[in-house]
Amino acid sequence: MQSLCLKLLSVVTMSCVVPAWAQTCEQLPAPLSIADSDGCLAIVPIAERAAGDTDHEPRVLIVLLHGDGGGSLKQRHIDRWTTVGNALKDAGQVVVFVIRPGYRSPAGDSSGWANPQDDDYTPQNIERVAQALRALRERYRAAKVLLVGHSGGAATSALVLGRHPGAADAALLLGCPCDVPPWRAHRSAQRGRNANWSRSLNPLDAVATIPTETPVITITGAQDDNTLPEFARRWTAEATSRGLAARFEAVHGRDHNSILAWPEIPQRVTELVQALTGDQPPRTVSDP
Repeated sequence: MQSLCLKLLSVVTMSCVVPAWAQTCEQLPAPLSIADSDGCLAIVPIAERAAGDTDHEPRVLIVLLHGDGGGSLKQRHIDRWTTVGNALKDAGQVVVFVIRPGYRSPAGDSSGWANPQDDDYTPQNIERVAQALRALRERYRAAKVLLVGHSGGAATSALVLGRHPGAADAALLLGCPCDVPPWRAHRSAQRGRNANWSRSLNPLDAVATIPTETPVITITGAQDDNTLPEFARRWTAEATSRGLAARFEAVHGRDHNSILAWPEIPQRVTELVQALTGDQPPRTVSDP
């Protein structure tokens, strides 16, 4: 495998790294992968059956989706998401971390393609995630599916809601690049070079087809200079104008990465779970 990598390196400029710890999705035990529309995605079950759960209680499957990383995740990323997932454990809930299509990780390699330059919010990748969510719902016999996505995982979540209605029922979007073209223009200006994307779908364009009963909370750090608060705020304004129970929050003192450690995430997830299980839905008033 490494010799093949060196041969490829001689004809392409992009480096090739073969992690010794990774298994392909097809090699993983069944509990650590889930079928999608054209292969499978690696998963990390965090709370498969929480204490106090019974077959008669509402069962909410919480699916965590990571951000962009050039097709590769490190153990520290998985550890960070495991911490998030552990904070979301509750009776009647199942928590699973999903490795996005084409990503390699210590937890296993998901099938599919991920762009080393991150421009991969493609129709094919969004469909793969949607199919995996349907399969996870069936595996865990979940009544509802709630997505918690950060950055590219938030964009993926928003696109799944709009392009594949029914694959998920609610979402918490953290640091969402929810309007891709102006976000990429912003990143181009920051970096002094072209950072525009030609392959990726725009979450803002998919708002119109999200079922109006779908509760969504979008949260961005007020100090986030990557996915500026205005991108999620704009998406939320469009969502509320179409009747969705959505709201936006800007969190002071948090930036793009530190938003994942915000201690109020479990409370926002609880609000969404309550909305899905028949209690009071989230407020629809956005942050000014």
